[in-house]
Amino acid sequence: MNQIIQFFIRSRDFLLFLLLFGLSISLVFKSNYYSQSAYLHSANAISGKLYGFSNYWAQYFNLRSQNELLSEENRTLRKELLQLQQQVSSLSHTDSLTFAHADTLRFKVLTANVIKNSFRLHKNYLTIDKGSNDGVKQDMGVVSPQGIVGIVENTSGRFATVQSVLNTKSALNAMIKRTRHFGSLHWDAQSLNKVQLLEVPNIAPIQYGDTIVTGGMSNIFPKGIPIGKIVHYQKSQHDNTYIIDVQLFTDMSNLDYVYIIEDTDRTAVKAIEKQDSK
Repeated sequence: MNQIIQFFIRSRDFLLFLLLFGLSISLVFKSNYYSQSAYLHSANAISGKLYGFSNYWAQYFNLRSQNELLSEENRTLRKELLQLQQQVSSLSHTDSLTFAHADTLRFKVLTANVIKNSFRLHKNYLTIDKGSNDGVKQDMGVVSPQGIVGIVENTSGRFATVQSVLNTKSALNAMIKRTRHFGSLHWDAQSLNKVQLLEVPNIAPIQYGDTIVTGGMSNIFPKGIPIGKIVHYQKSQHDNTYIIDVQLFTDMSNLDYVYIIEDTDRTAVKAIEKQDSK
């Protein structure tokens, strides 16, 4: 205690100076509007930069949760779109104006993250973080926000592998949206994000830029899911069909999350088709 008292005694001149200096600064700011304004402006500028800096990093570390929210919102919207398409289709075949109940609608949608993706091989696959525990089954269609991605091939409890559309084994039913001519979608392993639509008759009035969509005949993808656009076509030398190059809407080298589409009628359709084949 004695040392503290001695310190104040030794420093009394300096402490008195600080007190008087602080008092004079206070009087200047109180009596001078310009000084007050300059001080407040400087303080606001500094605090604004600090808040901006902290807000930037808060937003950065919050991106993952925001992406998950957007993914879930997109899943809901895609499901509602498929339901609406089915309802409109039902109306065109009935005299009733009653919409089908949501539980009876044909397609359901799940969301999954891509945890592995190959696109440089001849037979490319993706691995997603949803499996049989989440209701994922073999032969379910997989799409991105831009268009098709592939088909579920194998599942475990927590994961599943997807045969990419960039796979030489892939064969999907597709059609030209404008002319409604059907064909089979394959990949020749020549170019990333460019596939081939085959078996389209060469009498079809196709054009560069025509949109290619799913044909809806495979019980895997609903009809009308975007695939890509025509960037080149030529007549086949072997038959009366076109060989059409299609630029995919989905960038297969940059996939983060995907949607898995379940056709709830698939089992019933397969059962009746199996009876017809006997």
